[in-house]
Amino acid sequence: MVTAGTLLEGVDVVQPSPVEIPINSVTADSRRVWPGSAFVAVEGYCEDGLDYVQDAIDHGAALIISNGGAKVDDILDNLKTPSVRVKNIRKALSGIAANLHGHPSEKLTAVGITGTNGKTTTGYIIDSILKASDIKCGMVGTLGVTAPGIEAHTGLTTPDSLELQRTLALFVDGGLTHSVIEVSSHALELDRVADVDFDMAVFTNFSQDHLDFHKSMDNYFQAKSKLFAMLSSGKCAVLNSDDPKSEELKKVTNTRVVTYAVEADADVKFSDWGMSIDGIRGTVEAGGETIHISSSLIGSYNLHNILAAVAAATVLEIPVDSIESGIQSLEVVPGRIERMMSHNGATVIVDYAHTPDAYNKLFSSLRTLLPRRSRLGVIFGCGGDRDQKKRPLMAAAAEAYADKIYVAPDNPRTESIDTINKDIAKGFKKKSHSFHIDRVEAIREAVAWLEPGDILAIVGKGREDYQITGVERIHHSDVETVKKTVKELAGDEN
Repeated sequence: MVTAGTLLEGVDVVQPSPVEIPINSVTADSRRVWPGSAFVAVEGYCEDGLDYVQDAIDHGAALIISNGGAKVDDILDNLKTPSVRVKNIRKALSGIAANLHGHPSEKLTAVGITGTNGKTTTGYIIDSILKASDIKCGMVGTLGVTAPGIEAHTGLTTPDSLELQRTLALFVDGGLTHSVIEVSSHALELDRVADVDFDMAVFTNFSQDHLDFHKSMDNYFQAKSKLFAMLSSGKCAVLNSDDPKSEELKKVTNTRVVTYAVEADADVKFSDWGMSIDGIRGTVEAGGETIHISSSLIGSYNLHNILAAVAAATVLEIPVDSIESGIQSLEVVPGRIERMMSHNGATVIVDYAHTPDAYNKLFSSLRTLLPRRSRLGVIFGCGGDRDQKKRPLMAAAAEAYADKIYVAPDNPRTESIDTINKDIAKGFKKKSHSFHIDRVEAIREAVAWLEPGDILAIVGKGREDYQITGVERIHHSDVETVKKTVKELAGDEN
């Protein structure tokens, strides 16, 4: 149990409350309020926490924290429930969460990774390198929370402030010394990580995504850049010199910069490399050290992901042999170019790619890996109620490389599949595609289409185990569907 004064330490308070009010929990969800809770009324994009102040009070809230305003003032005045008004409710929630859990990030070496694509894979490589060096690390990202003794799904790339700070506190309590956190543009814009003390920030790349939320590419980049502006002196920014946005990030950060690149001059760079369907081999020069790379990962963009992880590892002073063994031991990142063999020797790949840039990089890489006279098939769709402008761009990117395209639902949400497909169709110029209303049937048909040597890329969902239709989550797994289909085609009913 803490006091209101402890929770609000360092928070920009407009109208204070009695500091000695005892608080036994903090929540932004009125359904999770019990007697003694502090309820933080966050103004959301779908729902407004101010509408649930009365509900929180009815459940026994001991303190209401809000931006104030007409919606809440009358309720609080009439019921005399202790309250406090803050200047920025989301920043306040971040500070309160950190105060509640004793600022756990200050006790960890925290690595934040941001960028449009590659965050998860880069994080997994860094985590594998740290494990190879016997360093206890916890990961937070798109695939959930992973740490020794902890595994949980969060539903968001970067959880809300309360869940994130609680997770970091669990890391500390579990004896972990390092954390790797995927930092989304939403999290930065909504101040979820405002009170995380990052020791390092890694930039992967920048391309179009999330314009439904950010409205413009400039806004989107400004959100990403906040992570680097947060870094204090003595920390480190790891930047991709092949991406021109890195030059802008150098201007917003006031700390040490380490660069990596495949093409441009950089501190960390391949001196030679080669790639096959079995993986990437090469040599990296980093800070006077020579690091031999043997990785099961494929795809040209994984060159950058490997380099980003090597750069981060050198900053953390990880020994070369641990870097090499950590990269080699990571056989697969779930849902990221996850390979399976079909019944006839063809290759099926499941990947999370969901932007035009990711499509171009993935499909161009797969095209170069195809045996002569073999074909590339692609299954993709576009999310409903999300960035509509990228839909024809994704279609054009798929058509540029694929011999056969199956358009199938990918979380249509409340938008009609027909409307989504009409937007996608604007990007097609050929007749190599077909539209499907059932993703399972599309996968079954595509796998049956494969001949020996062919590659089928099923993109967009990765390891997601659901399909969002309307507001309902229905179980669906691309990986499970592929495995079941391959068994059926092979005549194996077990």
